[in-house]
Amino acid sequence: MNRSEPRPRRLVVLAALTLGVAGCAAAPPTGPGTEEVAFQCGDPAPGEGYEYVVIGSGAGGGPVAARLARAGHRVLLVEAGEDVGDRLEYQVPALHAFSTEHPDLAWHYYVDHHAETGVDETDSKHTPDGILYPRGSALGGSTAVNALVTVLPSRSDWNRLAELTGEPAWRAAAMDPYVDRVFEWLPTTIPDPTLAMDDPDVVQFLLAAANELGAGMRAPNGVEPFVEVSSTAELSRLLTQDVNAALRRAETTGVYRFPLATTPDGHRSGTRELLLETVAAGCPLEIRTGTFATRILLDRSGMVPRAVGVELARGRGLYGAALDRQNPPTERENVGASREVILSAGAFNSPQLLMLSGIGEPEHLREHGVEVAAASPGVGQNLQDRYEVAVVSELPRELSLTAPCLIGVGPLAEDPCLDEWRAGRGVYTTTGFLASALQQSDGAALADLQVFATPGDARGYFPGYAEAAVQRRDRFSWVVLKAHTRNRDGEVRLRSADPFEPPSIAFNYFDEADPANDPDMRALIEAVRFIRGVEDRVREREPSLSEVWPGDDVQTDAELAAWIRRETWGHHASCTAPMGRDDDPMAVLDPRMRVRGVRGLRVVDASIFPEIPGTFIAFPIYMASERAADFILEDLETGEAP
Repeated sequence: MNRSEPRPRRLVVLAALTLGVAGCAAAPPTGPGTEEVAFQCGDPAPGEGYEYVVIGSGAGGGPVAARLARAGHRVLLVEAGEDVGDRLEYQVPALHAFSTEHPDLAWHYYVDHHAETGVDETDSKHTPDGILYPRGSALGGSTAVNALVTVLPSRSDWNRLAELTGEPAWRAAAMDPYVDRVFEWLPTTIPDPTLAMDDPDVVQFLLAAANELGAGMRAPNGVEPFVEVSSTAELSRLLTQDVNAALRRAETTGVYRFPLATTPDGHRSGTRELLLETVAAGCPLEIRTGTFATRILLDRSGMVPRAVGVELARGRGLYGAALDRQNPPTERENVGASREVILSAGAFNSPQLLMLSGIGEPEHLREHGVEVAAASPGVGQNLQDRYEVAVVSELPRELSLTAPCLIGVGPLAEDPCLDEWRAGRGVYTTTGFLASALQQSDGAALADLQVFATPGDARGYFPGYAEAAVQRRDRFSWVVLKAHTRNRDGEVRLRSADPFEPPSIAFNYFDEADPANDPDMRALIEAVRFIRGVEDRVREREPSLSEVWPGDDVQTDAELAAWIRRETWGHHASCTAPMGRDDDPMAVLDPRMRVRGVRGLRVVDASIFPEIPGTFIAFPIYMASERAADFILEDLETGEAP
């Protein structure tokens, strides 16, 4: 089976699903391709009550919860958001940016980019509360609002993780089966490149990018001469290449279309669908939405504390990051876990919950009146992210690719592009990312720059950014994503012991003494100059093309460095509860994702990595979650379960 092609979805309703504060049974999963289920649940484990409680339904919590339930274990999964699978903002890939600004789907954090006073205020995205960092809050977690990009990490990322943790199970060869495990339940499609071929301006941009990248890769001795791409047929051939197939074999560079987590007819797919399929098959998985975890319950009667359950609050909009904030309830409920609590609340909330439960740097916990259960100074430290910047061009006319669409400018009910999506075709079956040039910056060990093209004006996150990005149909953006970043200075800290108050989040971008010479900064400058080479090629056919962001007044390396430091952003927050070796005092987790100093507690989400892997974070987390399920089942078999 070609793993770039989706597996048919087959469902049958065999069990009820607990949803919302009322605990009502869910309707059967609906949507394209719902038929009989393709798997059977394992024999149920003896006993009553929950064996495992999983906090969070995203890329980390969803797969591990489903896999344990399919093995017959009694699992409760709690999710603070609701099931929003019937909303167009969830279903339609082209609406992904709008999903991150919808109160039913998203939380909005406000973060600091710089420690130096006054620098954040110069960012065009700055607000009085800080700089917007949207996250998902719905069944599926951030997989319910992400841009659906489904790209594998490199093999070197896994080998590096094995080196850092001392655990050979993380080596690339050992992780290969988990690629297939994810593709068993995650449909993935490569968008049809011909969607863009009827727009001559888009074609010129993509041809220019392919040729600029190819020219830069010319072999010095001329043994492998660069051959210019000159036709739409040649371009289409490039854009049908599968970057994941290449990454499974070795390191790679080139021009690709992003594989997307969508069904063949262009509907979003993620952990929501996996979880609903698992429940529908009758596996012992219970899902409670509208349920917010406030604390991990610890039994401290022994020499080592043990996680025995979770304290929960029921209701909508309880958290301070909610767009429709409600007053928290005064009553809370305790739910037990006979085997383990699995914390999958993300790089912000997982360390917050650990600290609220007494696991963290002792002095910081005492500052907020939290009794220390386990000293773990690495909790909330080591916060990492990609760096992103965008270069925006303006044409003398609207792009014909998006001109007919009403996204952001008119009622969706009258949108002809939405009608096309309902028929399983058209530009709305994509996220708008037309192509990406994956390249290796000077001095980098791995391909570390994804430079991808999208119609519109993309400049990062600020309130109203989704609508602002699509107002001008005569603009075209190149977004630079810098992977394998070296900044380890970010942190997540408690503001108070109130579980409903978001933590303080500081990324500390480029805050060293000489940011212009930071290797990440040099790579970003190189990427901007690559894009300007693309623009120059386009101007050979369209002299009136202009650059509106950063613009002609930002030219020298020093000017570019200042602009990048001011305007960069990210959206792959990771690494705040990292795994590590026994002799690493900052390792929050052991190599099997178990929390050090506490029994019966694991973290399974973006927090676990000591270094952020790959270029996009979702797929590495999916793989790690599947790996976690096997660790847990292996521990049960060997009697090593915590």
